[in-house]
Amino acid sequence: MTEDKQRIWLWVRMLSLFLFLNLNEVSAQNKIQVNSFQRMETDVTARVTAPKRDQNGEVCALIRIVTTAKDLMFEADALGITSRENRTGEVWLYVPRGARRISIMHNDYGVLRNYFYPDIIEKAVVYEMELSVGGAMQNTVSDTNTQLLVMRPEPATADIFIDEEKVPVENGLFTATMKKGTHTYRVEAPMYASQAGVIDLGSEQKVMSVVLHPRFGYLEIYSLPEQDAKVYIDSTLVGTTPFKSDRMPLRNYRIKVEKDFFFPVDSLVAITAGDTRSLTFKMTSTIKPRAPRRMLVMADMGYQSSQLSYGGMIGFVHENGAYIRFRSDFGSVSADLECDDTGTLTSGGEGKPYYNTGVEHKSRMSVVAGYLRHLWKPLYCYAGVGYGQRTLAWETVDEELVKNINHSASGAAGEVGLLLNVGKLAVSVGYHTVNFKNHELGASVGVMF
Repeated sequence: MTEDKQRIWLWVRMLSLFLFLNLNEVSAQNKIQVNSFQRMETDVTARVTAPKRDQNGEVCALIRIVTTAKDLMFEADALGITSRENRTGEVWLYVPRGARRISIMHNDYGVLRNYFYPDIIEKAVVYEMELSVGGAMQNTVSDTNTQLLVMRPEPATADIFIDEEKVPVENGLFTATMKKGTHTYRVEAPMYASQAGVIDLGSEQKVMSVVLHPRFGYLEIYSLPEQDAKVYIDSTLVGTTPFKSDRMPLRNYRIKVEKDFFFPVDSLVAITAGDTRSLTFKMTSTIKPRAPRRMLVMADMGYQSSQLSYGGMIGFVHENGAYIRFRSDFGSVSADLECDDTGTLTSGGEGKPYYNTGVEHKSRMSVVAGYLRHLWKPLYCYAGVGYGQRTLAWETVDEELVKNINHSASGAAGEVGLLLNVGKLAVSVGYHTVNFKNHELGASVGVMF
């Protein structure tokens, strides 16, 4: 016999001794006894003389409890007690058909708990229970057709079923007075293997313990050289190392441990009944390689007041970078005269209005260099400064060109925008201005490699 089995057997024997001593003490304190319980075939009180109906409208059974004791209290099973009447020398209890058990209590004489009726309780039938209380106790226990059963389950929260009926467990103990003979029992609890069997109640009281075998285990996880690594069980984050689980059902689990700057480690572990599996993961440190600096080449286009310009952008970036952009409509406009939006000459003439034919001549060019910054995952931003110019000239009836100073500008140029990178594809949108007078929207598409 193994050491564990010897320990369990010793524990069971000690528990049985404790229950026996405890039972003798309880028996000494409890002074309530059922001397007899019988069916009164000729008594028609329940169906003719004084019938009562339960909440389902069915005629109740009547249990006539023969006793001279006063102030007795009764607690029935789940079916309850429909009515109680105190009669001379008797207490009448009306109970529904199918009642199984009753507890009898008295402030001075203790408790007779969970007395199981030795007969089937049928509707409209009278039964007689002869009761001895206190000084009227008789030594007729061996002559009755009932016997005491005491059962202690382990764990104490387990459910007990006697003859397929769930019975109450109080303070980890079930006690009942039951009809002699054989009874079935079943003890079960979540995450434990249930036990079932047959009890044979005879001339001696029955005291028994039922120890359920666990159907669970525990898991401990450690990580070296550092703790606080994330622990995943079947892809679910459950905590950090050092980690100890709650009860785990018996099966295989996929364990994964992760920590920044360390390679992740995973394993398959089987949980066994009643055991604690301890795993220590040795993690290898790694410095993530620095991402290489990436080149950026893009085709560029700008738009302002129906005027398109084209160019290109080239740059490099890691977390930070730089770029240069050129944009132009590749046209050229030269004018000696200047005017404003009203058509009044402002230079090169006498300030008189000129005659516009509606023909416009435009030119656009800028060179900008700037800064690229990686914001988040595929998103970058950029900002740049440089030189730019934009010219708008109107053609007169004399085929001269007059520069519109309100829509022409040259000098300092600036721009800001966002760039999105997916794989090698790069797309950007931005805003461009010259002297904060000429405003243009721009877009680019290209590759980042």
